[in-house]
Amino acid sequence: MPENLETLRKQRNMKAGQLAAKSGVPIKQIAAYEKGERIKVADMPKLARALFVDESQINWVSVPPPPPKPVVEKPPKVAATAEPQAETPEKPERTEKPRRSKWQKSKPGLPARPSQIDHALMMAAKVGEDETAVTEKAGKPLAELTQTEASHLIMTYQKAWLEYKKSRVPGDPGIRGNQGKRALTPEAVDRYEMEYLQARQEAGDELTFTLFDGSVRHGRITGFSPYAITIQQPDGGETTLQKLGIAYYSVIGNQ
Repeated sequence: MPENLETLRKQRNMKAGQLAAKSGVPIKQIAAYEKGERIKVADMPKLARALFVDESQINWVSVPPPPPKPVVEKPPKVAATAEPQAETPEKPERTEKPRRSKWQKSKPGLPARPSQIDHALMMAAKVGEDETAVTEKAGKPLAELTQTEASHLIMTYQKAWLEYKKSRVPGDPGIRGNQGKRALTPEAVDRYEMEYLQARQEAGDELTFTLFDGSVRHGRITGFSPYAITIQQPDGGETTLQKLGIAYYSVIGNQ
């Protein structure tokens, strides 16, 4: 199950300032994330690296703790009198209502949050399933899911993702019996591109990245995930480029 950012930070005895220093995410932004603001895609891999966890272990939207219960003062004791006390009527026995299945369509509940739907689709993409497959697994349109149903769907794909990672051969970015196939989604990093990025990172090559908006970035690779590449620029600054925004890239001098 994914945990709130603040919970993971405190489990590692880290202060917010220490997490900001290690991840490069401003402390004000970390405070906003811990209060419930949705974590930006560019910041998620930085926070995961700083906390030494997988991205799937961090809640995209932190759930605030329930407010403390108000303290109810007990009324002062009244001295006993000789007057007869009225008999208190017996309370009828409480009957428990039968519990319903999480997936029962007739179960009432709040509609799923957009962040839950996004999280479910993101986890499904990691195991090669698109929105159509997710809808079929849910058994209804995603817009009609309740928060409970969406949470159950997310847990289903998180378990599938863990099994997916267990099937990997140590040291091989491909999947057992499937190393020759290309990436399942166009923006993801497949085995061939992963090997190229790893080689460029180990060699410390400086690359030039041309984005679809016409802008150009230069730098050395410091890390990458299925959907983003983080580089260190010549001025020492670090930036994360989203795969969907990159038109093409190459080692400087090889264009």
